[in-house]
Amino acid sequence: MNNRYRLLKLLGDGTFGRVVLAEDQISARQVAIKIIRDVKRYMENAKIEADILNDLRKADQHGKSGCALMYETFTHEQVYYCLVFEPLGQSLYDFLNANGFRGFWMQDIQSFAKQSMEALNFLHGHLHMTHTDLKPENILLQSTERSITAPFPREPDWLRRNSSSSSKSQSLGEYQRPINNRIKLIDFGNATYADEHHSSIINTRQYRGPEVLLALGWDERSDLWSIGCILMELYSGEQLFATHEELEHLAMMSRVIGPFPAWMLEKASPAVQERYFVRDSRGGWRLPWPERASSASSERHVREQRLLQEQVPLQHASLAEFCGALLMLEPQRRPSAAEALRHPFFTVRFED
Repeated sequence: MNNRYRLLKLLGDGTFGRVVLAEDQISARQVAIKIIRDVKRYMENAKIEADILNDLRKADQHGKSGCALMYETFTHEQVYYCLVFEPLGQSLYDFLNANGFRGFWMQDIQSFAKQSMEALNFLHGHLHMTHTDLKPENILLQSTERSITAPFPREPDWLRRNSSSSSKSQSLGEYQRPINNRIKLIDFGNATYADEHHSSIINTRQYRGPEVLLALGWDERSDLWSIGCILMELYSGEQLFATHEELEHLAMMSRVIGPFPAWMLEKASPAVQERYFVRDSRGGWRLPWPERASSASSERHVREQRLLQEQVPLQHASLAEFCGALLMLEPQRRPSAAEALRHPFFTVRFED
């Protein structure tokens, strides 16, 4: 391709097209080429992402930011738009999935947390950009090396929590641990600069902050909320807010984090207020839960949620404290990425 790249193997297919591994015959290094399908919408989105990735590359010439590096773009046979990247390893979601959703070691989670904050400090502080779509699928291990077999330190707790799902626990293979826990953020197609138009809806639902659900307007601190959700998922193996309904999602937030401040409900958009809230006896707004639960199973699902601090044992309390800071319902109370890097969580030495 492009009189330069010799294709080696298919890495994966997606809605947008496919990714292949290739050898750059000029530099003799391997690259990953994202080949976009010949569909106008996908091509336009890819060109927007390429512009953002060019900005990232200019600001991060040595590749130290923790964000994926794009080397160049080209059009293959005057039809297929292609983006050339550094090759990366598995996504954290794929790694979790391969491990039967047993979660990562605390040492690795602590490292992922630190690297995520460093990458966000670069995006927010230097580029004034919000990623807007952080999730385990969009965080990739940097190394393509094979993982190593290791014990899973929280196996008894995990098995106890999943005892009702016998098929899940019986089909477990050997637990794998990354040989290298360096990560990179990917997928900047929806990244938004501070001075650009902000879409009303951002993020995949389970990682969407309360300010977005309530249509209060959002900024870069919405990325911090997403990372808080991700870190808890990397710990337990399960999404912190596993839901597909707005009202249930808000009720879960209240259960896990705490009640919404009155001002947030008061300032929510009229459409949100009309759809999801009711007036209380004093004329203020409240969540009509559980009376408006869509089903008994939805009501039970919310009732089964535990406070954030109760979701980890005492020896890992600092993780819940760190995530609790990122998961403040009020965005202005969340730390910036730079402030988060000074959290005591990063001074704890974990053995597991």
